[in-house]
Amino acid sequence: MKIKILPLFLPLVFISIFIIFGSFILNNVSAQKESSGGHVPGQVLVKFKNGTSQSVIDAETRKQNGKVARKIDRLNVLALKVPQGAEGKVVAALSQNPHVEYAEPDYIAYALWTPNDPFFGDQWGLLNTTTLNADIHTTAAWDTTKGNGTVVAILDTGISSGHPDLSSQVINRVNFSDAATDDDVYGHGTHVGGIVAALTDNTAGVAGGCPQCKLLSVKVLNDSGSGAYSWIADGIIYATDYGAKVINMSLGGPFKSVTLENAVKYAWNHNVVVVAAAGNSGNTSKTYPGAYTNAIAVAATDNQDHKASFSEYGSWVDVAAPGVSIYSTWNDSSSGSNPQPVCYSGTECYKSASGTSMATPMTSAVVALIWSTNKYTTASAVRNRIESTADKISGTGTYWMSGRVNAANAVGDYTPSSTPTPTPKSRKNK
Repeated sequence: MKIKILPLFLPLVFISIFIIFGSFILNNVSAQKESSGGHVPGQVLVKFKNGTSQSVIDAETRKQNGKVARKIDRLNVLALKVPQGAEGKVVAALSQNPHVEYAEPDYIAYALWTPNDPFFGDQWGLLNTTTLNADIHTTAAWDTTKGNGTVVAILDTGISSGHPDLSSQVINRVNFSDAATDDDVYGHGTHVGGIVAALTDNTAGVAGGCPQCKLLSVKVLNDSGSGAYSWIADGIIYATDYGAKVINMSLGGPFKSVTLENAVKYAWNHNVVVVAAAGNSGNTSKTYPGAYTNAIAVAATDNQDHKASFSEYGSWVDVAAPGVSIYSTWNDSSSGSNPQPVCYSGTECYKSASGTSMATPMTSAVVALIWSTNKYTTASAVRNRIESTADKISGTGTYWMSGRVNAANAVGDYTPSSTPTPTPKSRKNK
């Protein structure tokens, strides 16, 4: 599926991939956030009230000099192309219209990261041989389950179609961005996909946290690592309807959106667990979609089980997972990011990266392992299991509410010492 939409004006990019290629990227993203409007130029989102006739919708669209750029059918939302510079006026006018439920800018999100089997020894997040217990204990979890075909949707920059550790793991590909191809040109989605489900025990490359999971590649970020909220909402709906049990979003933006939140609710109401990055600004500012009630927000820890210096934190963050110097698959050597990946062929490349982008798929892998045990039949039960079995490391209750995820506890017979307090609905959205 290829959906046409307005090209992004890149300096305005806002739903970012939560990766850090070093302090340069972290500082640069912060500067962009302060200086940009953070929305797709010349585009707004609008939902007309149920029962509004098509003739009224058409008339109001023409009145705003608008043209429908795309439809998000499940949410009854239209993305309207409007004159650049008039977005605020159009949103204000539509918001006052009695036929309109809401109108808002089409905000932008980014990938959230930082770069920094032969390589399983480098994958400290799965098995830490230096600092005991600072990993997520996947090898012990694999004695119980390795995923059993559970589908994890990777909403990102795509996944490399030719990587030997991933090509057989991807069951379908779709592109909702303005990029020309559903393949991964940027590299971020390939790295994230490998953390979840790289082929394991195949004498090559790296191991995925859920090695028998299957990946659904949903490209919602373009070849520069940015994407409109409307693309992401479409991707969430698609992944849900396709049958994914987990949606991984190693991306985020600083702006709340009714459209994006409703897409997350749609997934949750259809029994899908949404896992999203907390962000890399190193403070308590909220990142969306992670901050929504129906998403699990993930902070990053280092190999000493401490909060990563760059990770966002606070009462709105649910869990933590390893996110510093995480070694995983990469698309190729052409993305231009440093350091360059180690490549053994044109498509078999590997690279270390840091960010809540990396912690998020660690968590998604554990969520998928929980689903695959068939002990838990609802998204609520799966979420409760991963949160209640997390290790209560230093920072729990302050930096994140539930602890650092523990795969072995989550899929095993571990019984929490006390019943956890349910996540208050108010603390994440207010």
